[in-house]
Amino acid sequence: MKRSSFSKKRIIHASIVFFVIAMIILVAILLMFKYNVEGERNLPFKLKEINIVSTAESDIKKDKNEEWNAKIMQKNDIFFVIEKNSNYKKEDAIKKVCFENFQITKANKNMIVNIYKPTVSSSKYEYSDEYKIENSLEYLGGQSTNTETLQINNQGGVIGFSIASDNIGEYTFSENETLPSDGRLLAKAGVKLEDISFKVSFDMIIETESNHKFKSNIVLDLPIGNIIKEGVGTLKDTELQNVIFKRF
Repeated sequence: MKRSSFSKKRIIHASIVFFVIAMIILVAILLMFKYNVEGERNLPFKLKEINIVSTAESDIKKDKNEEWNAKIMQKNDIFFVIEKNSNYKKEDAIKKVCFENFQITKANKNMIVNIYKPTVSSSKYEYSDEYKIENSLEYLGGQSTNTETLQINNQGGVIGFSIASDNIGEYTFSENETLPSDGRLLAKAGVKLEDISFKVSFDMIIETESNHKFKSNIVLDLPIGNIIKEGVGTLKDTELQNVIFKRF
């Protein structure tokens, strides 16, 4: 009888231990799942919003037949507003913000898509090889935000880049013809919206002076709006439902 009672106690004890271990594992799995879905909840710096301006512009020249020709480029200026998280109580500063791992998915195989860094200000771009981003773009933390020198205030600021599409269409016009200076020019060249639509994905990394790194993969469908009809498309995204930062 004593042996039977001792065996029962061992079984009960083992069952309790097994149950506790199972609950710990279950809680850990749920926490991991919650983190993968929601990401970091209390970053020292947060992405407040993403603003996008889509339009088109042209490079007007005379061709060999002495006819005026407008070569059209579609552009998307993208701005990232980063600010200090008021709920984060520790002191910290931005060491750098990086954009990397750019991936372009397009339906129009002839379209050439490139990414450019700012020239003089966050809204001024020169679409030449000198300013083309090959692999990544890095803004270093400093005392103020200066997009020309690729610097962001170490407590937050507005930074960005521009994505431009070339080889999408040309329009020949008479010398006295008035041309629109925005996306409506695409309609004159017979370009359809599906001919210039593409998807871009990239990683955004915020690194702080306390050696914390937070990364999010961001996916954008461009251009914004029906620029062929309206000329300019804009987006101010403050919800950022699909932007999830995680430590790495």
